Amino acid sequence: MIAPSSRFLLAATIMASAAAYTAFAQAPGARSASEYPLIRSLGPRDVVYVQLQDALAQSYRAERTSSPYPDLFICRWIASGGEDLFAVAARLNIPYDTLATLNGLSRPRPFEPGEAVLVPSIAGLFVASSPTSDFETILAAGRSSGLPADGSLTVRRGGGAVALRFLPGARLNATERSFFLNVGFRMPLPAGLLTSRYGYRSSPIDGHDRMHEGVDLAAPLGSDVVAARDGDVLETGEDPALGLYVVLGHGAGLSTVYGHLSAVKVVLNQTVRSGTIIGAVGSTGLSTGPHLHFEIRMGGQAKDPSRYLPGLKP
Repeated sequence: MIAPSSRFLLAATIMASAAAYTAFAQAPGARSASEYPLIRSLGPRDVVYVQLQDALAQSYRAERTSSPYPDLFICRWIASGGEDLFAVAARLNIPYDTLATLNGLSRPRPFEPGEAVLVPSIAGLFVASSPTSDFETILAAGRSSGLPADGSLTVRRGGGAVALRFLPGARLNATERSFFLNVGFRMPLPAGLLTSRYGYRSSPIDGHDRMHEGVDLAAPLGSDVVAARDGDVLETGEDPALGLYVVLGHGAGLSTVYGHLSAVKVVLNQTVRSGTIIGAVGSTGLSTGPHLHFEIRMGGQAKDPSRYLPGLKP
């Protein structure tokens, strides 16, 4: 139980009018990030944490019953370094997409040592008025209409002032969530023609039935091959069957394989972004013509790429 005097002090410091969300953030430059009330520990012994949890409980009740939301305020928590976004969100009893959009995160990542993480008292989405990442652009494009007239605010983060629109109770939709979590793939050879699907087939080399663990995409010799998603270069080399090849690792046991290349344009351990050119179409190894052999592996097991690549159907 928080003493009345403590509650009064906190309220005087951080509470604001629910009718104008700008009140708690004020104009750009009027409030620095260090002035947001500090959550010193993510537990019930911290007075700001308790106040935040009380407010969140009220906001969830308002969300369930379609009743008016309580006052909105923002706190801050300082990361020691390495903390996981999802674990921190769980400790705070708030959706990870709320934390991500308020703090300008474009994908899940560990927090940096000393990073100030802003935490709101109401769950929802914070849409950037001037997006600075692909994720914020997608979020803004899908949320451009129907925003509340009183949802504008300015917060201080990353050393600057950022204008946001607040959508209380909103959550990421499937497309936004997929992009944020980076679970989707792009075509590694956008202009390629699908010539062989995943599954058992008669080998074009010797005519025997064999499992084809990827898809073949034909394109002119030397065409650019790009990373299907963000990752690190796990392997490069030359294999008797695959010819020149690249293997990218994407975390959580997920990897992609690019074979029969005429050239490799990345080096071992290099970090690449989705769409980075990693090689060129060739006909090296066991191949009957210029094409890319592409595989998706999860935990070392081949999966049907047509289930994940846009434009291909199983």
